[in-house]
Amino acid sequence: MKIEINLKILFMIIIFLIFNNIEMYLIFFVFILIHEMAHLIVGLIIGGVPKRMSLNAFGISLEFYSYGKENVLYKIIFYLIGPLINFTCAILFLKLKNYQFYKEEIIYTNLAICFFNLIPIYPLDGGKIVKELLKVFIGIDKSNEIMIIFSKIFLFIISFVYSIFIIKIKNIMILFLIIYLWYLLIIEEKKYEIYKKTKNSVKKIIS
Repeated sequence: MKIEINLKILFMIIIFLIFNNIEMYLIFFVFILIHEMAHLIVGLIIGGVPKRMSLNAFGISLEFYSYGKENVLYKIIFYLIGPLINFTCAILFLKLKNYQFYKEEIIYTNLAICFFNLIPIYPLDGGKIVKELLKVFIGIDKSNEIMIIFSKIFLFIISFVYSIFIIKIKNIMILFLIIYLWYLLIIEEKKYEIYKKTKNSVKKIIS
């Protein structure tokens, strides 16, 4: 498995130091690492073959060559485990009566990571779950097209709402997450375009 480190982490640290919010970033970073490690462990349990682990400004992103047991149920379990771990962490810290060190921040961060990842936007966990379910009924090509369109619409709505309430929300992390989601979606769209061109080229050669 290839391991990559993105130096944009340093940029994010500097930004959050400037805004005097480095503690929240570090808490977010730790629990997003736990989130992705849960994905990795379950992926290995179901026979997946990891391709790349990238340490970036928003934690860790994982890519697999395959998921071993290629069926919908195992993939949904794989995608759900990350948000489930964060929800479990939030409950555990809520139950710790004698623990007060950044307790509220840890609970809030874990709940935010959990529910944010369940938003049906590709390539978040929620979007991947919806895509797997769509593939069962309409196939991989149609499900890819629908998820890209749906994700764009959903992201436009989120971006619009945030731009209206940015003064009240006062959370720069949300802004960076929205930018990061647009970046990921653009990458996924380009990957799908390459996939379509390759598939069409193969069809022409065969015919």
